[in-house]
Amino acid sequence: MKKLLILFMLCSFQLIQAQEVELGVKGGVALYSGDLSAKEFGVYFETLGPSFGGFTRINFNRHFAIRFDLTYGQIIGSDDFGTAPNRGLEIRTNVFEFAAQGELSLFTVGKYTTWSPYVYGGIGIFRFNPEGIFDGEYIDLQPLGTEGQGLPGYEDPYSLTQFAIPMGIGMKFVFNQSWTLGFEFGGRKLFTDYLDDITGNQINFLDVLTGNGEIAATLSSPNLLDRENLDIDFTRGGEFNDWYYFGQVTISFFLGKGGGRGGATGIPCYQF
Repeated sequence: MKKLLILFMLCSFQLIQAQEVELGVKGGVALYSGDLSAKEFGVYFETLGPSFGGFTRINFNRHFAIRFDLTYGQIIGSDDFGTAPNRGLEIRTNVFEFAAQGELSLFTVGKYTTWSPYVYGGIGIFRFNPEGIFDGEYIDLQPLGTEGQGLPGYEDPYSLTQFAIPMGIGMKFVFNQSWTLGFEFGGRKLFTDYLDDITGNQINFLDVLTGNGEIAATLSSPNLLDRENLDIDFTRGGEFNDWYYFGQVTISFFLGKGGGRGGATGIPCYQF
C-alpha cells in the first residue's frame, strides 16, 4: 500500500510537470454584501475596497485548467451606505484567502492570439478579522463579543478562519502562447454571517453591557446608549450569510512544461 501511494504521488507530479504552467499576479477591487448593505444580498459599489494577489494556473488542455490563488482584499461596510435605520455601525475586514479552483474555458477563438470566456469554481479557506471604530481608532471586534458571544445563552465566539466556495466568470486573452491578460469577477459563498461581526441573532443590550463591557455594548449598537431603559432585545442584521466579491485584472506568464512523459523520474506510470 505504501509503495502504491508513493507511485501515485510521483505520477501525479509527472502529470503536472507535463502541463503548461502559468505564474501570475492580479489586482482590483473587493466588494461586500451583508448586514450593512442597502439590501442584504447584492453587489454594492459604495463598499469598494482594494484587492490583490498571485496565482498559479496549470493548463491540462485548451479548455480545462486548475488554479491555486492567494488573495488579499479589504471589505468595508457602513450604515451610511445602507437604507436600514441608522445604527451607527461601521466596519472593515481584511480578508486573506487561499483557493483551489477548476477553470473551464467555454470556447477558444484565434490561433496566435486567442481569447476565451471561462467560468471557475472551487473551494477556499479564508482568514478575516472584523474591526470597528472606537474613539477614532479601529479595534478588533471578535474578542469583544458584541452580540453576547461567550455569555450564558449566547453563541460561542466565532472562528476567524472559515471555508468558502469561490465561483465566477472571466475573459482571458493569450498572446503568442507566452502571456495571458484576463478580466474576472467572482463571489464567495460563505458559511458564516460574521464577516461584518453582525448577524440576525437576537441579543439583549443590557446582557452585552454587563457581561462583555461598555466597549462591546457601544460597538454593538452605539445609539442605544442614549436610552434610559437599556434592557432591550434587538437584532442587528438579517437571516442571510454574508458574501464578498473580487473584481480583478490578471496577468500571467507561461513557464513552459516541467518535463515530458515520464518526467524527471523516468517511472512508467501506466504500468502501475
